[in-house]
Amino acid sequence: MAVKLKKKNKDAITLPKQYQLPIYASLVKLGIVKSMAKSYEQKLLMAGSSEDPQLFAAKIFFYLLLSSVLSVVLIGFGLFVIIKFYLVFRLAKYLALSFMMIIFGLIIPPVTYLANIATLSQKIESRRIGVDAELSAFTSVFTIFLRSGLTPRLMFDRLSSSSAFHYINGITLYVSKRIRYLGESVEDAMLHASQISPSKLLKDFFLAYVTAVRTGAPVINTIEAKAKDILDQLQLRASLAADRLSGIAESYVIWLSSGYIMFFLMMVLEAIFPVGGTSMIPILGVLAVTVLPLVNIIFIYGVEQTQLRFPEKKLNYNLFFIFLAIGMIVMFVLLVLEKQIFYFLTLSGGTDNIAPTVIAMTIGLLIASVPPAIILTKELKEGTGYDPYVVGFMRAIAEGLRAGLPPETIIKNIKDSKEMGKFGKILNEIYAYITLGYPLKDAFRKGAERIMDFTSKISLVSLADMMEIGSMTPETVESIARQIESQIKIKRDYESKVKILLVTPYMGVILSLIASVLLGSAILSLLLGQKISYAVGPLIEASVLLPRAIYITAISSIFNSFMAGLLVGKLGSGKIATGLIHSAILVMITAVMLLVLLHVHFAFYKPSTPTI
Repeated sequence: MAVKLKKKNKDAITLPKQYQLPIYASLVKLGIVKSMAKSYEQKLLMAGSSEDPQLFAAKIFFYLLLSSVLSVVLIGFGLFVIIKFYLVFRLAKYLALSFMMIIFGLIIPPVTYLANIATLSQKIESRRIGVDAELSAFTSVFTIFLRSGLTPRLMFDRLSSSSAFHYINGITLYVSKRIRYLGESVEDAMLHASQISPSKLLKDFFLAYVTAVRTGAPVINTIEAKAKDILDQLQLRASLAADRLSGIAESYVIWLSSGYIMFFLMMVLEAIFPVGGTSMIPILGVLAVTVLPLVNIIFIYGVEQTQLRFPEKKLNYNLFFIFLAIGMIVMFVLLVLEKQIFYFLTLSGGTDNIAPTVIAMTIGLLIASVPPAIILTKELKEGTGYDPYVVGFMRAIAEGLRAGLPPETIIKNIKDSKEMGKFGKILNEIYAYITLGYPLKDAFRKGAERIMDFTSKISLVSLADMMEIGSMTPETVESIARQIESQIKIKRDYESKVKILLVTPYMGVILSLIASVLLGSAILSLLLGQKISYAVGPLIEASVLLPRAIYITAISSIFNSFMAGLLVGKLGSGKIATGLIHSAILVMITAVMLLVLLHVHFAFYKPSTPTI
């Protein structure tokens, strides 16, 4: 049997998958897409993205089309429910369903658009934070390169290849390419670069340089004065960030002492006086256990956007998610063994179910927080804590150079001294690389790989860059040391202001727990002590619903304490990893307090009438 083979077109070229155009690429020819692309071009450059503006606009337009189709379907379904069901049966549930569909249909397209724009804005903000953090050291290196006699064109070539900077390198590379490929002057290229800079401080720095060159002012003196002004601006921003964090911490306490407690007060009143004869406890319980603890994420995001941040090495949180899954599995297994799983999933338990449920939840959340806290804290300690010693090291290098000693000899003499403290480990590692035959500049870069502290890491890499261009002199090293010392001082003052704020989440969690549980217990004791009062009327079900409300309060408080610990870590050090140990502490405190408060009983007595 003959098999007929299909003839292949020899001219057809199949591109690899990564080079094929996306499905929305055909939309770039539309006029609306072209007009949208003009407004996105500047933002994409500020975000450091290499994505084509027209493709980016086509992608957003494509998503808007899909969301609009879904919106029309939902609105049509909502109108169908109104016409076919509500107008016929006049039941409120059909009207509620139709309104929900229409509202979702109306908000989906704008939410889709804002989600895409928010991603781009977040990239711009992250880049701005990185540029601002690197700017202080960049101004010192920039001045050093000017003093070394490099031409501005060569200076930007060297700066764009410097490994000391991650975020500013993209902008200096943009300047270098405009000079090389477009034939622009250094000043014109810097003016164009200032327009795509997400940082106002860097823009002002470039404009100060261009103005000094074109007006004939002393360039080095102008740059040094601008560098001091940038340090003052960073100090002001750190102070403002600390004040705003204080406001967030106060808002969190207000939320716990008003909104959080008021929600449970509403649940207690709902248990006593059901609306319309139907209890809303199940719905309120789901909100209390899921939504209320997640409110902490809003505060964590607020802290993330407000705090003083540096572009430091990110921790890997995969370990935390693994232990979180293990902890949840252990919690559910314990609930099954204690025969509490039904009450937990349906939120139908009473005061008798609180103790076994709380114990199972505490064990599960401790497994989720303590092991990763220990491992991540150890990783943090190994990579941080070098800032107090790096300035002393830089000044030791400067003094040694003045005395005519080579840097290798200086490192050999000070690597084991007590003054170097923890930084001595890095110096020993650098010296080991030197003995193995590595060039000193490469040894500096190898030593910097272990460091997570931004200022310490950039100090070593800056030394390597100075050696590479031959400008490592006592004056240049001392200049870098002064800038690093000023930046460390700003960071230290900021941290001292923030540390006092760590107490506020603890106080808020404890006070809200005591108030909500004691309130429910007091009302329950009152009802149980006055049997005649609730024997008739709507209060007859309160003795059953109120213990359920207290049970829900206990579960929500445990989850809220765990999330509040993450907020404490983010507030104190800017890292969620340090909050894991606070989560374990708060969960333990909450569990102990719940078990103790269960044994607190209130006695209410009728006033006795005096007898004659």
